[in-house]
Amino acid sequence: MIGGWTDCIQKAVDGGFDVTYFGPTEPGYWLDAEVLARCEHVQDVPVGQPALCLALARRLHEERPYAGVVSFTEYGIETSAIIGDALGIKGLSPWPTAITRDKVWTRKALDDAPGLAIPWCKVSSHDDVEEFYRDHGPDVIVKPIMGAGSAEVYHLRAERDLKELIIAAPWADGGSFLAEKRIDSDSVYSVESLTIAGRHHVIALSLEQTVGQGNSATTHIMVPPPPPFNDAVRDELVGSAIKLLDAVGLDWGIAHTELMIDSDGRAYPIESQTRIGGGRIYQMAERTTGFKQIDTALTSLISDEVDVPHLPAPTSVCVMFRLLAPAGEVTSVADPGVLENVEGAFASQIKIRPGEALTPVVDNVDLAQQGAVWFEAPDHDTAQARIQRICTNYWVEYADGRRWHPKF
Repeated sequence: MIGGWTDCIQKAVDGGFDVTYFGPTEPGYWLDAEVLARCEHVQDVPVGQPALCLALARRLHEERPYAGVVSFTEYGIETSAIIGDALGIKGLSPWPTAITRDKVWTRKALDDAPGLAIPWCKVSSHDDVEEFYRDHGPDVIVKPIMGAGSAEVYHLRAERDLKELIIAAPWADGGSFLAEKRIDSDSVYSVESLTIAGRHHVIALSLEQTVGQGNSATTHIMVPPPPPFNDAVRDELVGSAIKLLDAVGLDWGIAHTELMIDSDGRAYPIESQTRIGGGRIYQMAERTTGFKQIDTALTSLISDEVDVPHLPAPTSVCVMFRLLAPAGEVTSVADPGVLENVEGAFASQIKIRPGEALTPVVDNVDLAQQGAVWFEAPDHDTAQARIQRICTNYWVEYADGRRWHPKF
């Protein structure tokens, strides 16, 4: 297992696998030392160094052959695919893994997929950006080709935004960006899937709401999406996601595919990666459908005869509700129990403390300084009522006298 955290490592050892773990070993919120101790081998090694990881894996493989190699983390999947390919063992294939990590190569693959292509261009100078904006503006997204967490994503809506981006010149250090025609929505849907022997099974769908107006930070995620979501919208999203997985050639593994629905009612892929969805989406999908995506993927390393449902009916609703407090010096906060004790809560990560100086939140990387709560509810109405109670009862006070409450 290349990278990971307590839950996925525990699923592997509980499933009867003898686990070799490559990755960080410092115990913390995501990593339990007791679970690491249950692994057969533990190597403290950066998962983003594929040559080193491969050399270590090859040595261990010669002593005792591996059945397969997996990674469920964004920064470990390429290394995982390289090891699997080099050792000739079950795991992610290099091609779909590599091209979905690179947004330009993803767009190239989708150019030939009917109904999935949108205008795009690789940009590395102000001339490139200006030319694309003239041809496809004023609604344009510019983002890093290898970015994560929505960091450095720019939304150009007017000439003013274009001029500000040119002044900022994020490509000045040699980096390349992707410009693409923006889909007319601030709602991001995700399709969670598991592919076995080339057959794609859709496990769950979610709705991720962003702040919008140039801010790409996520306010909340719901599994499954709330009304007015219906079967027609679901089928449009599922159809587009499966076309993408076919276009990139995924033959085995988990995928997390993000899509937006444009004003024409069609679903267009934003990106896809051969990993589970962030923000504990995999846990929310497991709770709402009962299907254990990671466990089944692990079992499929040693057998293609696994039972994988397609579009299992959800029996509950799961929510991740994020704190998006404004910048300022914090003097006091509400009792964390307001979040931790929400009915149905199964996880929380609350980082706002008195004395902290919060900085502006503009992407999902910034959100790490604040926190979130995850909870399960019997239906969407109940889930929304619980969110409203959080908004009423949780607060943050600042040195300038402001008191902030979350909004939904």
